[in-house]
Amino acid sequence: MARSSRRYRSRANSRKAWPSTPRARSGSRTTWTSPCSGSRTRPRGCRTSSRASRTKRPRRKAAEATRKASRRRRRRTTSSDRDGGHRRSRRGCAGPRMLDFPPMRLDSLHPRRGLFALTGLLAAVPLAAQDKAWQFGPGAKVSRPASGIELQLAGYVQEDFRHFSHDYENSRGELPDLGEETVLRRLRLGVDAQWKRLRFEFDYDPHDSTEHVKNLTGELKISKALHITGGNMKLPVSPEWLTSAAKTDFIERNLVADALAPGRDWGVKLSGDVDKVTYQLGVFKGDGRVDQSRSDTTAAGRLEVTVVKGLELGASASQGKVSADALEVADPMARGVSFHAPSGFRVYERHFVDGTRRRLGGDARFRHGPIGLRAEILQMTSERKGQGSVFDDLPSEVARGWSASATWLVTGDKKARTIKPGHPLNHGGIGAVELGVRYDALKVDDDGPQTGFEGAGARARNIRPVGGKTLTGGLSWWPLEFVRLYGNAVVERYDDPLLAPVPGRKGNYVTLLGRLQLSMP
Repeated sequence: MARSSRRYRSRANSRKAWPSTPRARSGSRTTWTSPCSGSRTRPRGCRTSSRASRTKRPRRKAAEATRKASRRRRRRTTSSDRDGGHRRSRRGCAGPRMLDFPPMRLDSLHPRRGLFALTGLLAAVPLAAQDKAWQFGPGAKVSRPASGIELQLAGYVQEDFRHFSHDYENSRGELPDLGEETVLRRLRLGVDAQWKRLRFEFDYDPHDSTEHVKNLTGELKISKALHITGGNMKLPVSPEWLTSAAKTDFIERNLVADALAPGRDWGVKLSGDVDKVTYQLGVFKGDGRVDQSRSDTTAAGRLEVTVVKGLELGASASQGKVSADALEVADPMARGVSFHAPSGFRVYERHFVDGTRRRLGGDARFRHGPIGLRAEILQMTSERKGQGSVFDDLPSEVARGWSASATWLVTGDKKARTIKPGHPLNHGGIGAVELGVRYDALKVDDDGPQTGFEGAGARARNIRPVGGKTLTGGLSWWPLEFVRLYGNAVVERYDDPLLAPVPGRKGNYVTLLGRLQLSMP
């Protein structure tokens, strides 16, 4: 009992060593001025650093020890503030502290300091990307699934070679526009960013002198059946035109898409998938932002139906108004279309048009294993109101063409929009090899009666029929997924010998084409 009493008195003396009396109560805790560093609350199990609580010392020594502990606590608290408020006390009683920084004024930021800050921020991006929340791949893709952010870099470069089987000149004594040469054809750089339901796309070609900005769009995905897209984009007409130049089966697009399909322009488009139907419908400022034949406001739409697995049928249409130059213009420009053959020879010259321009087309596509079949037909009609020699109305200009092609991956790889070799070179294979053949036909005339003189002038009432046919054979090789080499042999024939490259000779004109393509993996 005596020993128990002494323990009780020792605990009582320990409590007396605490200065003053409790200041406040917070729940089950009592607020004291404690020697425990960084905390004014005495939690359970917190031990005092004063040895007076364990021994019977005079109150003077106990108070002196308490003051020393308080000074040590203040020194540790000051040091913790200098370290950013996150330094814990030796006893483990103090928690992290929140610091209140004054707001930074941007107008007081020195240019050199701002440059250093920007450099540090850019250097911190790779460190942030090393966070486990960020994921890399496939290819040049960075994503953060937790926040729904995806960033994809894309691009490709194409080097072309063109060779003619013989030298020839056109009816005006000029060589074809493209000529025989090795040329850098395309240099595309782009970025595709996605955040939750929003998607942004930007494609740029510094090598194209007429149209640097290709695609610049923003898309909102409301549901699978409804996407809203705005910006500079391709008009949804002709599947060959809508296919990227890096994924076409042959080096040059078919005559139909190259001559009659619209270009890129600013507009708004609705698209989506409903069961087996895919639709695109939009309104655009014109049908070719950088084309001389650009029309005014144009509506365009496309519909695709998957009949069975691998078989797709499509239809497309567009309509707009073409405005001719005013009568006061001394040297008016013809707003009609013109087109070239794969060799580069200009087949058809522009005519003066004014009024409604309408396109109607249909297509079919079939893929099964390594085999791919495609067919397309497209017609374009342009009115010629007030474009006669005495400003009378002329018969409408009608251009009509069709194309059919077949491809076969002899290595057994699956035919798809993007060819991925199953046995690339870096895995001991030979890559993917594809053979292809294509036949194109195109003809331009007017819809008026076949009376009077047939002229080739830009204001001729009875347009002299102009047309041609091409047969293309192709060989493509993908040693790796992002490397493609392909060559084409093109045979051209023209309907009118007087308008052929060599006057009086319809054909055959042979052109050899080659291309090296490198894509961003």
